[in-house]
Amino acid sequence: MKVLYLHHNQPDYLGESLFHGLRRLLGQNCVDIPRYDSMYAPLTDRIRYKLRGNGFTLYGLLEDIPALAEDRYFWQNDLDKYDLIIIANIYSQWHLVWQLLSVVPAEKLVILDGSDSPAFFPYVSLKWRMINRPWSYFTPLSNLKYFKRELIGEGHSYGLDRFLPYSLRYYIPFPKNAKPISFSIPEEKIRKVDFKQKVKDFPTHIVDAEVSAKVREAFFSDIGSDKYIFSSEEEYYNDLRKSRFGITTKRAGWDCFRHYELAANGCVLCFKDLDLKPEICAPHGLNESNCIIYHSYNDLIERISAITDDEYCRLQDATYQWIESNTTVVRAKYFLNSCSIS
Repeated sequence: MKVLYLHHNQPDYLGESLFHGLRRLLGQNCVDIPRYDSMYAPLTDRIRYKLRGNGFTLYGLLEDIPALAEDRYFWQNDLDKYDLIIIANIYSQWHLVWQLLSVVPAEKLVILDGSDSPAFFPYVSLKWRMINRPWSYFTPLSNLKYFKRELIGEGHSYGLDRFLPYSLRYYIPFPKNAKPISFSIPEEKIRKVDFKQKVKDFPTHIVDAEVSAKVREAFFSDIGSDKYIFSSEEEYYNDLRKSRFGITTKRAGWDCFRHYELAANGCVLCFKDLDLKPEICAPHGLNESNCIIYHSYNDLIERISAITDDEYCRLQDATYQWIESNTTVVRAKYFLNSCSIS
């Protein structure tokens, strides 16, 4: 089985993490076009500088395959050799849908939407798109498999949440071709940490402003901030490995790479307002059996103060089970099965 992976060669956690899993699974039968520069070792300082999060966790892990240069050259001439063709960022690559549908069957094409918005393409930035890209509304997507991370449904799918009350949005279904997907983390980044090595409650970087304000020497970054407190991945991970609990919350979207990094380093997740997340929206599989759901700082402290060592160990074991079910290879297998490709 051979997969063509068309991407825009820019930071995109969903596209990058899925590619990592597909490459691990398929080897050179997953062909990235163009070459996915951020994913290969060695990761240069100039590329790392352009990445979010200082290029931690996901980047520079794959060994280059020079022979793929031949597959990349004049790739349009080899489309019949691929079983699946992935358009990894619909917002930057929607024009490819028109180009490819004229030469390949619709069942071969798959769309990825890693946007923080719950709206499907092209129902985001409605006014701007209507003025500047009105033809994008005619992109023929309804018969293509469409994997979306922030999958909520109702009127959100069409950007109507700003115009319609819930009583009306409720009756608007999300597109029938929609499939859920989420971020994932390389298996090699999971590190088992004994709870005895946990010497403090929380990591230094806390994304809940209320909790951060109450924790001594905590660092808070607002949504979209490019300020970081750690300059190296090992320094960042060491801080997580010392921490019993990892604070996380909805930011621009419900699914954040932070959830996976915290869990991979043995932090029991404390997820603010997780019970408000739509069930079909990523992250999937988190609940009271494997994380702590809280609504305020006082609520959080009350909950973690009541946990015994045995209860903590049980939660940590459940955390590891969750993260091991969310590796890039596991996600790639799910993706291919969802595309009916095995």
